[in-house]
Amino acid sequence: MALAGLDRDFVGALIFPDAGECAKLPGGAASAGAEIARRLAAHARQSTGSSTKVARAILLDEGPSIDKGEMTDKGSINQRAVLANRAALVERLYAEPPDAGVLRA
Repeated sequence: MALAGLDRDFVGALIFPDAGECAKLPGGAASAGAEIARRLAAHARQSTGSSTKVARAILLDEGPSIDKGEMTDKGSINQRAVLANRAALVERLYAEPPDAGVLRA
C-alpha cells in the first residue's frame, strides 16, 4: 500500500491486494473491493483525526514494479516511486466526485 495525502484534505491509498487472501473472502476475490471498503469505513469510525483515516482508496490490478523502483530487492514498497509512477491514479483519488472505481470510507 502507498499512502497519498501530502498537501491534500484527506489521506488516500493505492492498495496492492493479496490475491491469495482475497480469494479466501466469503464471495472470493470479486468481493475484495466491498470488503476493503467496509474495513476502511470501520477504521474511519475509530480514527481520531483526518491524518489517521484513509478516506479513499484504489485497488491496483498489478503489483509494485521492481523495474520502476516501486519495490526494493528486499520487498519493501518505495512509496514515493509508487505515487510518482501512478500519478494519474492519485489524481483519481482526489477527483470530485470520485469515480466508481474509488473506494470510500
